[in-house]
Amino acid sequence: MAGKKSNSNQTDRDPLHIILAVAVLIVSLVTYLRTVQPTVPYWDCGEFIACAHILGIPHPPGTPLFMLIGRVFSMLIPFGEVAWRVNIISSISSAFAVMFGYLIVTWVIRKWYRKVDTIYKRATVYIGGVTGALFMAFSRTFWNNAVEAEVYGLSMLI
Repeated sequence: MAGKKSNSNQTDRDPLHIILAVAVLIVSLVTYLRTVQPTVPYWDCGEFIACAHILGIPHPPGTPLFMLIGRVFSMLIPFGEVAWRVNIISSISSAFAVMFGYLIVTWVIRKWYRKVDTIYKRATVYIGGVTGALFMAFSRTFWNNAVEAEVYGLSMLI
């Protein structure tokens, strides 16, 4: 049936859906960048920052993708301390993870309803997605890992 449009595609192309996804991304990214650690925080962060800067290998399992991205960030960003440059990797990847959290929640709610044909169902999809994503973004553990050089933000994104 080439002429029949699925409900999922209609919601995916809804401008409000795209605007809310970008808004969740921007709100979380701005929040994380304003609260990112300016220097070396506790625990493994110092090890990750040092290893990313020299392209070394931290403790097992070594997190090679984070080290490569950390090296690129420490070389390409011309301002700020090396620690801050590597810390913002977690902020950026965590903000994108929050956006994908929004997209996943809205997808699940749409599948649960099967047909989003009323304003109530449409509002539930978007309010549920935004609420779920922002609860994730501002939860203590997620936020703490989003503002320091830890691999958890990148892992959540992947």
